[in-house]
Amino acid sequence: MSLTGVAALIAAVSFAVLACAGVYLAVRLTRVLGDAATLVRETRADQQAVLARANAAVDRASGQLDRTEVVSASMDELGAGMTELAGQVSALAAFGRTLAGTVVSGPVGRAAAVAYGVRHAIGLRRGGRRRALPGQVVR
Repeated sequence: MSLTGVAALIAAVSFAVLACAGVYLAVRLTRVLGDAATLVRETRADQQAVLARANAAVDRASGQLDRTEVVSASMDELGAGMTELAGQVSALAAFGRTLAGTVVSGPVGRAAAVAYGVRHAIGLRRGGRRRALPGQVVR
């Protein structure tokens, strides 16, 4: 074998080793890329599930806000009704105070006081030391 033959043999063996290394690296790279593609598909599916759950949560929150709006409007109506009722009660109380003041300080009240005084005096004269309790009629 001549020197050129040995050099050609070394070059051929080196080329074969490099080719085998390239094939091995290509197979490994193909597996890595396949695993990466699988991971991307799974991540995309998980991402869609997360987005679906997020959309459902947003829809539930929107529904709750709508119900809250209805309750808030009802509370406004209730507040207005309570304000109107308070005004009516105040007017009725003022009317009651006016009516009571008129009855007590008017002629009917004075006549009742005189009648009570007369009955009390007659009772004291008839019964001696017998006293009537306030609010009891003396006979």
